[in-house]
Amino acid sequence: MNGTDCERIISGTEQTLLAYCKRQGLFKPGDRVIAACSGGADSVALLLFLLRCRRELSIEVLATHVDHGLRGEASQEDARFVARLCQKKGVELFLYDARRAGVTIPEHPGEDWARRLRYAWFDELAAREEAKIATAHTLSDQAETVLLRLARGTGLHGLGGIRPQRGVYRRPLLCLSRAETEAYCAALGQRYVQDETNDTGLYARNRVRQGAVPALQSVNPSAERCIARLCAQMQELDSWLTGEAAALLQAAATPRGYDIQTLREAEGPVLDAALHSLVAPVRDAEEKYVSLLRFLVLKGEGALQLTADVSYRVQKYGGDKQLVRISAAGALPPPAPPQPALPGVYRLPGGYVLSLQVEKYEDFLKNAPIFKKDLTCCADYAKINKNVLLRTRRPGDDYRPCGRHVRKTLKKYYNEIAVPTAERPLLPLLADGSEVLWLWGSGFAEGLAPDDYTREVLIIRTEKTEGT
Repeated sequence: MNGTDCERIISGTEQTLLAYCKRQGLFKPGDRVIAACSGGADSVALLLFLLRCRRELSIEVLATHVDHGLRGEASQEDARFVARLCQKKGVELFLYDARRAGVTIPEHPGEDWARRLRYAWFDELAAREEAKIATAHTLSDQAETVLLRLARGTGLHGLGGIRPQRGVYRRPLLCLSRAETEAYCAALGQRYVQDETNDTGLYARNRVRQGAVPALQSVNPSAERCIARLCAQMQELDSWLTGEAAALLQAAATPRGYDIQTLREAEGPVLDAALHSLVAPVRDAEEKYVSLLRFLVLKGEGALQLTADVSYRVQKYGGDKQLVRISAAGALPPPAPPQPALPGVYRLPGGYVLSLQVEKYEDFLKNAPIFKKDLTCCADYAKINKNVLLRTRRPGDDYRPCGRHVRKTLKKYYNEIAVPTAERPLLPLLADGSEVLWLWGSGFAEGLAPDDYTREVLIIRTEKTEGT
């Protein structure tokens, strides 16, 4: 590969990735981003891209590596490789060694065990460092994930595959194939390590990678990209269904749960999306749990135990049957599912009522002079991504209180302002990914206030009614 080819690959790859990050809204100025680096081609490409483009992205870049303790000296050498790379690039590295941390490694650890260990560390690290975690999932990983889900049984939500962002997690490489990350590393003259277990048939993902994907590529060399395009379409459809599901649950909501008859009258895909949103906050929303909950609704009797602490049960009140969530934590209703934050009035569980309205800024100031000094109830509409969601808290959420010039995890902020723990699950908020833009009782976040260039404002007015 000559110098011109290298420059073309480097420039083309970075422009593609920058455009993807911007289109998906993955990063915001000032974000601390920790790259999960295993030492393989994908994760090394991720770290190099973030470092080389951190000025364009306006982010701080750090790194983390997890030694699961599964491959003895080989995994220790991978850790040393990542440490040397980070030292050379001047990157702070957070190294997690499972054995040194006292983790008991099972006799036959599988992919799921390693993943749970890895993400438990990532969650802890993100909260401690108030950072986002960037993982190196690629378009190739997307194809493998969807094929695995199809084989195991999945629904519409599962066909959406790996999302570009979820909570504190960001996936900048989902627009590249594994071959393209390898070419990027080669063009930069950067070597990487190879996990020898990837070449075995030990794990299901490896078997899909070695057998199913090449078979599909023999039919169409662009098979991976076609699957990724389908995932994007399914994600858009799933987003639309999320809004429809939220409307259904609002229509069916009662002080105790959800009216069975209203749920039954919904179209099948909308009902499934609504039931998925009820299962997801409690446990992984596998298709079987959604199907079992649908069976309860259609049958009009029975119960479904989701965890040791949470179940759903059909109960009769007066002459009506309702789907009720039974929780060991108390009798609070489940939170409303996420929904697009469009202008309108929202009546949410817990007695929370929100009115979202868009007005000309000059009309707002004329009609509401009381808010001239305290504008936390309104924001410059142009500064807000129109795809924000109205929802409740999620792990990894953070918030920038207006006038404070700091970013805090939502948990820390709730602790600071002494919000009772029992109230937190139902408090409404507006969020763009894991960034909270507006919070009940605190208003809009730092940086969203109207200014001299504001033309339209988003106004949120609130009311708390009695009961749940």
